[in-house]
Amino acid sequence: MLVSAIIPCYNSQATIGRAITSLLTQTVAIDQIIVINDGSTDESLQVVQDLQQKHSSIIVIDQENNGVCAARNAGIEQAKGTYLLTLDADDYFEDTFVEKALKKFEEDDRYGAVMCGYVRVVNGKKILPYIPEEITFESCLLRNGAIACLLLKKEAVLKAGLYDLAMSGGHEDWDLNIRVLKLGYRYAIIPEVLFNYVDTVGSRSYTSMEQDLDLKMQLFHKYRDEYKKLHEYLFIEFSKEISRLQRQIIKIKRRKSFRVSEKIISQIDKIKSIFK
Repeated sequence: MLVSAIIPCYNSQATIGRAITSLLTQTVAIDQIIVINDGSTDESLQVVQDLQQKHSSIIVIDQENNGVCAARNAGIEQAKGTYLLTLDADDYFEDTFVEKALKKFEEDDRYGAVMCGYVRVVNGKKILPYIPEEITFESCLLRNGAIACLLLKKEAVLKAGLYDLAMSGGHEDWDLNIRVLKLGYRYAIIPEVLFNYVDTVGSRSYTSMEQDLDLKMQLFHKYRDEYKKLHEYLFIEFSKEISRLQRQIIKIKRRKSFRVSEKIISQIDKIKSIFK
């Protein structure tokens, strides 16, 4: 029962060591820690190589900058594990996650992934702890309740078709979760906060509202047929989401600058038109 961890790394010299250490200190050993240096121009590669000298489980792939999806796919190709653990170079796990996740997999063969609760880390402070609710294919089409805090069954990832290179701008985990769930796999939940999701200025997790909307619309168009098939359920849920966005627009309009509100309105109109 091998576990292979995969960490794409781009200019993360300040955090990559912490991410790797959180895997080295797991209560159940991770067999491979595959770090993909994706064309870093800082000292990230040197930091990883220094750790590699001390820990034989660390494998380094050094490549030109091809984006996070290509980096993760390169790591999966080298992975020998039955299970895949993926995270970004600025995130980190608590040391019991893998042990508890493996026990969950033993409970049901239908599990394609095990996730846990997470906490956001902003300027070094932990805020907004979150324990996810049950995730289904239908609910995942609407919201990404899992993010990156997952131990995935490699078999499920291969059947789903790896990471979509078109999603390198973000939400690639969400996209993969949708495809895994569509295959009929289930997601188990550990009701504990065992993952630290770090918001760092300049990192991929630190995106603007406008950029986030673009990525969500990209997903929406990709799964347009699925949304239509689930018309009744999604109409109710989208109505709730539209109401939330409309309240958000009102708040934005009260500010001096609200250019992004026009973009939000246009996206809402696109969604509404599909259900007419």
